Amino acid sequence: MSDTAQTKQITNQADTEQQVSNTVAHSAQEIDLSDVGQGETPEESLEEILLQELLQKTTELQQSTKKLSKLQHELSITRHIVACQDKGIIFINPSRKILYTNTVFCDMAGLDLRELQKETLDALIELRDTDQPLSSILQKTSGLEKWQGKILLKTDQANQTLYLLSIDYCKKNVKKSIPEGFVCQFSQVEEHAPSPSSIGSSALFTHDSLTGLPDRSSFQHHLALCVNQARLAGSRVGLLYIDLDNFKRINQMMGPACGDDVLCQVTQLLQQNANAEGINFIARLSSDEFAIILPPPSGPEQTAKLAERIISNFQLPLNVNSRDMFITPSIGITLFPEDGDNPSELLRNADAAMEIIKAKGGNNSCRWQNDIDDTAIENLHLENDLRHAVANHEIFNYYQPQIDLINGKIIGMEALARWEHPEHGFVSPEVFIPLAVNAGLIDELGIELVRQACEDGRQWMQLGFRNFVMAVNLSGRLLRRLDLFDHIIDCLESTGFPADHLEVEFTESVLIENIDNTIDLINKCREKGIKMAIDDFGTGYSSLSYLQRFAVDKIKIDRSFIMDVTTNPGDAAITMAIIAIAKKLHFEVLAEGVETEEQLFFLQDNQCDSCQGFLFSKPISGQRMKNLLMRDASVALKHRRILDKFYSIKAGND
Repeated sequence: MSDTAQTKQITNQADTEQQVSNTVAHSAQEIDLSDVGQGETPEESLEEILLQELLQKTTELQQSTKKLSKLQHELSITRHIVACQDKGIIFINPSRKILYTNTVFCDMAGLDLRELQKETLDALIELRDTDQPLSSILQKTSGLEKWQGKILLKTDQANQTLYLLSIDYCKKNVKKSIPEGFVCQFSQVEEHAPSPSSIGSSALFTHDSLTGLPDRSSFQHHLALCVNQARLAGSRVGLLYIDLDNFKRINQMMGPACGDDVLCQVTQLLQQNANAEGINFIARLSSDEFAIILPPPSGPEQTAKLAERIISNFQLPLNVNSRDMFITPSIGITLFPEDGDNPSELLRNADAAMEIIKAKGGNNSCRWQNDIDDTAIENLHLENDLRHAVANHEIFNYYQPQIDLINGKIIGMEALARWEHPEHGFVSPEVFIPLAVNAGLIDELGIELVRQACEDGRQWMQLGFRNFVMAVNLSGRLLRRLDLFDHIIDCLESTGFPADHLEVEFTESVLIENIDNTIDLINKCREKGIKMAIDDFGTGYSSLSYLQRFAVDKIKIDRSFIMDVTTNPGDAAITMAIIAIAKKLHFEVLAEGVETEEQLFFLQDNQCDSCQGFLFSKPISGQRMKNLLMRDASVALKHRRILDKFYSIKAGND
């Protein structure tokens, strides 16, 4: 993260921390509902209001407390990072009054923070090499033009140290609690001998028409010159190969003009970070690929530091069409002569290192090594194997039974994706699902798994098992497809599986983020008799208003609440509130992740309808699921004995 961004973040986080703290206190106060219902509200409506308020306020309190803790941690880290910078940093308001300084600037000025906060910037600096007054410079900077110039500190008259002052404008953002002002950075000016970075003239370079950066041809020429210089001097050249993660998706979804805007903003970001490290050569190699050459003498510490700075600064959103957009980079690093003896080898190995980090999910950097991370290389092979597996329908469903908490019978099953690799055995969904997303395979895979679930369900129905629902999960990426409903209907018609036996599940966050498509899809599905369920309920927005708006059939309580439901009063309260509200709104309730009898007894005692979890069965293959259905009577008897144990305990306590 750049010094400018870190200073803005401190101001932003401090204000946000106070807001979250107020929210926690406010939510804690409002959870007292003793005054509700003093009017003529009917008793049932009053009970529903109380339950709704309890769930909403409890959830808000829990989420706000977590957010406050996270912000406090982030603020502490950011303050530490800024304090450790080797540059002096101050933040001034439009009146030039100093609001914040780091310890480095305090040392430069010979004053402490309280003394500096009494001063304006005019009183501290003497501008050199310019006739413009500070007010004119700040006015120009307010137009988003960065200003740099040499200054003397008036508090350092004895030493007459010359500093380079860089000023960036900070635009006010009410939503993010960012005040208007200027971030000023001070670094000591040193006389430098001509460096290898000045080899060649920029006037001789050919440039990219969009970004103004040197193009691939100029890059290759400059890299060759630097390598020759380093070879003669017995020193090193560093190379950073930078690729933007998922940039093609931006172009496809938002259009080329938006993509060009992103590239121009990324160019500015890379230039700022490179200049901060004294690097002045950046090139655009192709659509979304850039390269930075660190001239001799360079070393692993300098290249790693620049890569970390760039990745950190990409954590801040770009402003594209008045909307925040997050972009992440994948960076491959090589050094001459260790990682390549010539320019072509350096570039090829940097590209390979970049691809390795991209296969791990991106947003990171990787240094090329001859014995480079075996796991990363395996992930590259794994992605290729995944493409083959998807194309040949080698990803299949396992099924986890869903149990009725009254009679112990299997009333449904959830289809869960599994991949048995021919060499590595079963690959965790937490590994291959992100790979499928990054490789653009998730849509094809998701629809194929729905088709498999419908085909298995039809075969089981032909054997005489008809009283079950097949639950399938659909990703947020699929929900953005306007033709998703057509694909679901095609799966049903091509397999002959009845629509009223299919249940489509979405998480809370996916439903809200794609609200227009969601409402349209739900209405169409309900017309065909397809059931709809909200998965992982309680972990997202937990808004009661959208429950009625979406008119779903079932709510699935997330396993994170069930895990400690018998030991954590907060989880118990939320679980009880969810069940009670669902009953009032005539939704079915299913609890996920039930692993102990105590959890089961709690859910039964609070009238939860059904559950799934390891207490009854882990996810099993389609063949084993069929066998389980064929002996459902004995399975139900086993489950019934567990439930009878609950009833006997309950009767003894009454």
